[in-house]
Amino acid sequence: MFSQLSEKLGNIAHKLRGAARVSEADLDATLREMRLVMLEADVALPVVRHLMAEVKERALGAEVAKSLQPGQVIIKILNDVLTDLLGGQRRDLELSKIPSVILLCGLQGAGKTTTAGKLAKLLVGQGKKVALTSVDATRPAAREQLQVLAAQVDVPYLAGSGTTAAEMAKSAVLQAGREGHHVLILDTAGRQVVDDDLMAEIKAVAQAVGATERLLVLDAMTGQTALTIAEQFHASVDMSGCILTKTDADMRGGAALSVAFSTGVPIRYVGTGEKIEAFELFDPARMAGRILGQGDVVGLVEKIQANVDQKSAEKAAEKIKKGQFDLGDFAEQLGQMQKMGGMAGMLKMMPGMNIPKDALAQMDDKPIKRMQAMVYSMTPKERRYPKLINGSRKRRIANGSGTTVPEINRMLKQFAQMQKMMKKMRGSRGKRMMAQMMGKFGGLGGMGGMPKF
Repeated sequence: MFSQLSEKLGNIAHKLRGAARVSEADLDATLREMRLVMLEADVALPVVRHLMAEVKERALGAEVAKSLQPGQVIIKILNDVLTDLLGGQRRDLELSKIPSVILLCGLQGAGKTTTAGKLAKLLVGQGKKVALTSVDATRPAAREQLQVLAAQVDVPYLAGSGTTAAEMAKSAVLQAGREGHHVLILDTAGRQVVDDDLMAEIKAVAQAVGATERLLVLDAMTGQTALTIAEQFHASVDMSGCILTKTDADMRGGAALSVAFSTGVPIRYVGTGEKIEAFELFDPARMAGRILGQGDVVGLVEKIQANVDQKSAEKAAEKIKKGQFDLGDFAEQLGQMQKMGGMAGMLKMMPGMNIPKDALAQMDDKPIKRMQAMVYSMTPKERRYPKLINGSRKRRIANGSGTTVPEINRMLKQFAQMQKMMKKMRGSRGKRMMAQMMGKFGGLGGMGGMPKF
């Protein structure tokens, strides 16, 4: 979402990082550069003015500790101001009431129904008993779509009864209470544009069910229009937060900065892709760090914890220790990396990387998928004992995986080198050997798609 903004602000922060002394003239030049970057990123002008004034005021009055350089202090101020602009402290959902009703609203096409399914999956992962319902009677197949999503994330769909949206919502809430659900996610109707009828219907639903959370679903690709939509909804329904969808698209991302500051409605979650798992809690402090190119180590750790199978990881570690790590284990670990967003997704969250956007864009994960395809085209015995793979077997594997025999040879050679390194990693030279191994596989065997830095 913030790819362009992050790259340019990250470059500004990178220049400041080594500065032993930052004068007022240097600060003014930096702020002018930042102003242009913000406006290019589609941040609203009043928000840009506030950000510049706040940074300058804090920077000119800042006391520099002996252990810090002035450039580091300004980066810290930038980080703090951006964090405040994005909503300050992270806010978790208020789910103390049983059932707690989360009302989702927004315009058609913003992704409300899909978001309902994603949010349900996330809350189920937190140990909540969740149900879904829809009061959208205007869009064809809206309820059927939500039922399909409910089945996909393995939660019940409650069909409320009644002639109005408010009656259907109230009926579903009563049913959720009888069945002991902690959370009921309620999907409302949308329109192509904001109108009085839509606002009146959503307001009636929110009042009828006493919604504990009222979340506005916004399409991040709509740019500054998202700010107008947020202001109109908030004026009628008193939103407790918003969810930005389609943040993986190639757009400028200024809307997120503008919405949080101008309306006071904090961003609570972001949709990061089409898959049901592509949904994240929004943390202003961590996002500010990512925008300034400082990475998000906490987010990376959380992503690892959420996507890596602990038993599988322990099993792989034990096999490495015993020198029994085979091609099947290798393919499984590549799959774990894919779940965490691939190599580019992980590098973006690493602090101090400052990798250009164009370089990250070249870093596709097709080579990883091809390597997985090669391994999965082998028999279990071949995965355990690669030396069995002769010429005819290589041709069969190449045909099965859509690759070529030279690619099979390259992958097998690299795996053999990796196994040798793993055997040496048991000694004191382990850390150095690990670095060498990562360097070996950094380019994925020259198969293309991953530049070396």
